[in-house]
Amino acid sequence: MKITLRQLLEGATMSLQDDLQMEYRMSQHCVKGCDFYEGVRAGLCRNNVLVDKDQSPVWSPATLQEVTEDMVDLYFAPLPEDIELSL
Repeated sequence: MKITLRQLLEGATMSLQDDLQMEYRMSQHCVKGCDFYEGVRAGLCRNNVLVDKDQSPVWSPATLQEVTEDMVDLYFAPLPEDIELSL
């Protein structure tokens, strides 16, 4: 939720090019973390082909209060040059 809030606030004042780059960076950082895969594993995507759908994800961190600004900053950080989006 904190990542989405920051995305909405920053994206509202960005050019389309900058916004696309920000969202690309976020997507790349999301698939590097464990929570994306935990959400898929737990079956929160409503996809009938998932293997384990216990609907009981174990998030890390477990609460919103445990999500620090440094953690959020990581999702907006530039990517390595070889995978950075250039428009």
